[in-house]
Amino acid sequence: MRTNESGFSMVELMIVCVVMVIIAGLAVPNIFRTYRNYQLDAAGHSVASLLQQARIQAVKTNLPAYVNFTNAAAGNMAFVTNDPANTTYAAGEPDVQLSPAVTFQGAPPDHAQLDAYINATPQGATASIGFNARGLPCIESGGNPTVCASGAVGFEWFMQSAGGWEAVTVTPSGRIKSWRLSTATGGTCGYTACWL
Repeated sequence: MRTNESGFSMVELMIVCVVMVIIAGLAVPNIFRTYRNYQLDAAGHSVASLLQQARIQAVKTNLPAYVNFTNAAAGNMAFVTNDPANTTYAAGEPDVQLSPAVTFQGAPPDHAQLDAYINATPQGATASIGFNARGLPCIESGGNPTVCASGAVGFEWFMQSAGGWEAVTVTPSGRIKSWRLSTATGGTCGYTACWL
C-alpha cells in the first residue's frame, strides 16, 4: 500500500533559492566593507603602537629613534631606524607590515581638526617622525641623526584605503593617537570633517 507524502514543489524551491540569493547579494558588500574598515583601523593602531615603541626605544637607549615608512612597491611597511634619511628597511628593526589595500598618503582634503588637536604646525605628511631621549617628538638637525631638536613639533601621518581615511598624530608633548575620518563633509564636530 502506498501513502501520499507531500513534498516541496519546484516553484517553492525556486522561490527559496531566489530569496537566499537576494540576501547574499545584500550581505556580501557589507562584509567586504567591514573587512576594509578593519584593515584600515588595524593599520592605524599598528602604526601608533610602532611609534610608541620608537618613543620607548629612544628613552631607553638615550638616543633619538625615527620612524619611516615605505610605499606599496617597497613593502608597504613602517619601521624604526636610527637615521631619518634611511628609507630602506633593514632586518632586525622593529616594523609593522600593512595590508596592500592600505597606503600612506599626503594630507586628506580637510584635517583642520587634527591640526587643532596637535596645536602645532604639523610636519609634512611624509616626514620621518623622530623621538629624542626624553621621549618628545623631534626633527633631525644639522644632518646629524644623533641631534634631534624638539620644540613645538607635531606630526600627522595619513593612510587611505577603499574603506576611507585613517590618521596617526603625535602632539608636541609626545601623545600618540590614531584617528578615523567618520564624516567627510558637513561634520557636526565643529569642523568640516570629523575625525574620531
